[in-house]
Amino acid sequence: MLLACYPRLIHASQVFPSGLTAIPSQQSNQAKSSGPPRDPSPTLNATCKIKSLSKETWAALQLDDYLKNYPGGLNLSLTQYASSKGLSNFQCGISEYCNAGQPCYPAPPPDWYIFFSVQQWNLSINIMKSAISFAVSFVKSTMSSLVAALIPDIDTSSLDHFKLDFAVNGAFAMVSNNLFIDIVGFFGRFQDATDDFLNIINNLMGSAFYFISIALPNPKAPEANLRGFDVWTHLSKGLARYETLLVQKLANQTASIQEAGISSKDGIYGQVRKGLFITPIEPIFLPRVQEDINNVTLAVSLVKVLRILNSFVTIGQDNCNYNGKNGAISGSDVLSYCDEQGTMFNIIRVKDGKESRIIRNSMVIEQRYGYSTQLLTNQSWTCQNKYGGFEKFPYTNYTLPRDVLSDCIINLPVCDCRDPTIKKNLEKHGVVKACRKAGLPI
Repeated sequence: MLLACYPRLIHASQVFPSGLTAIPSQQSNQAKSSGPPRDPSPTLNATCKIKSLSKETWAALQLDDYLKNYPGGLNLSLTQYASSKGLSNFQCGISEYCNAGQPCYPAPPPDWYIFFSVQQWNLSINIMKSAISFAVSFVKSTMSSLVAALIPDIDTSSLDHFKLDFAVNGAFAMVSNNLFIDIVGFFGRFQDATDDFLNIINNLMGSAFYFISIALPNPKAPEANLRGFDVWTHLSKGLARYETLLVQKLANQTASIQEAGISSKDGIYGQVRKGLFITPIEPIFLPRVQEDINNVTLAVSLVKVLRILNSFVTIGQDNCNYNGKNGAISGSDVLSYCDEQGTMFNIIRVKDGKESRIIRNSMVIEQRYGYSTQLLTNQSWTCQNKYGGFEKFPYTNYTLPRDVLSDCIINLPVCDCRDPTIKKNLEKHGVVKACRKAGLPI
């Protein structure tokens, strides 16, 4: 009876070697033809097809005019605009990742292209936030090793000078608001994520050091001496506070842009106009840029630490008749170099108002970090000759280069003792007074 109900049961002998049961072709055909017919796929509306995500598409769709003249756009926030187009959960900001979806799902073109650009703009903001954290960590680690090596201990007067150097130089003459203006400027001229990392590191170092010069407390009377570790502790705390301050300012500015009318320059229109963010942003591949960032950050930090010690370069102060290479001054605590023409280049410091050739543990600059005295002196001299003045740093308003040999990355002040006036004053008053009369900031 059971077999009669299932006349097409497969015999065991019909099993393939692989263990799969052979299904008669007739039964297979019947299975394919059974069931309700499928509905044909609807044709996609032509307006819902994604056009090329390029500035040309932005211009062709006249999205600048559309957004600038949007009805009520001067009083319509980004959230309200998104809700009116079906994007009820379009939340942008720090650690928020708003998603424009797909054309017509839910926002229809041309609005979708605007929301996609806002999505990319928001991504760039979060890249900047990551860059700030990355830069702080980089500066911390770099300055930590340099301070530990070159400032094993430091007395009260040196700490006062340490603060003064940060404050006077302003570490490239910037404060936190200037840095923030630069970052906000990225919104209107976004380049690529790698360039922004380098730009933020550049400005962060300058502004953070200025901030630290104010925040760094004077030691109390019982503290006769301070070690480099104590200085580093103050630096680390200052950098942490600065990172918090900077991220908060970035968050506040981002919120302000979203709350402003979408058609105003202070709102989204001012950020995405001309299709600045319509092209998808490529992610950062850190291993590709880490060496460049490390080298440039290290070089700039090294110069700042040497300036903390009130160091500067002298050319032709002495003759090359010492025991070092080519007649340079030898020693593990001395930075001296003689070129093939017999000209001596030294990096010395001012200590207690007098010349000191001793920079403790200075051999680590070349042995550990790879920066020779020849490189430090020649690059500083090249910078000073090209730009004039002292300690020029031509990168305060645009991207820091990735090459450590670029102009003025290394920019110690240089005193050319071959100059007749300086040479005459040197013989009378010594190198410190002679170079000060020449205008060196020492």
